[in-house]
Amino acid sequence: MLLKKRHTALASFLAITFLLAGAHRDMALAANLNDCQHAANLASIEKRLSMYSTMSTGKLNREEKKWYDKFQKGGLFFDGWQDISEDVVAKVPEEEKVKAQLTMQVLGDKIGSEWCKKNDIRKISTDMLKQWGSQLRKAVASSSAQITPVIHSIEYEVDELLSLN
Repeated sequence: MLLKKRHTALASFLAITFLLAGAHRDMALAANLNDCQHAANLASIEKRLSMYSTMSTGKLNREEKKWYDKFQKGGLFFDGWQDISEDVVAKVPEEEKVKAQLTMQVLGDKIGSEWCKKNDIRKISTDMLKQWGSQLRKAVASSSAQITPVIHSIEYEVDELLSLN
C-alpha cells in the first residue's frame, strides 16, 4: 500500500514538474519517467505529488468533482480508473511498473478532468471510456508486451482530443 501511494505521489510530482516548467507534456513526461524508475527520494516526491492532485481537482466545481471521483473509483456496474490501473500495472514487467503506474496516473487525471465536464462541452465521452477500458482489459488478458503500446495509443488519442500534441 505504501509503495502504491509513493508511486501515485511520484506521478503527481512528475505532472507538476512538466506543467510548471511549461514544457511540452509528452517530452517532459517521457524524460521524467525514464529517471523515476530509480527515484531515491520518494517521500519528497510524494509530498509534491499530493500538492499537484489538490491543484488539479481544486479547479473542478462540486458536480465535476463528483463525476471525477466516480471515474477514478468506479461504480456498481463499472470499474474505476484506479482499479483498472492496478490491473494494468500488475501485469507489466517489474522494471516497467513505476513508469506504467505514473503514465496511468497522469492519463487518468487527464481523462477524468475532461470527462467530468458537462456532456455538451467535454471532449471525452463515456463511449470513449468504454472503448479504452476494453482495450486495456484485452491487453492485460493477452500479454504484457501489448500493454505498453495500448497505453501509449490511448495517451496519444487523449492528448489529440485535448489538443496537447
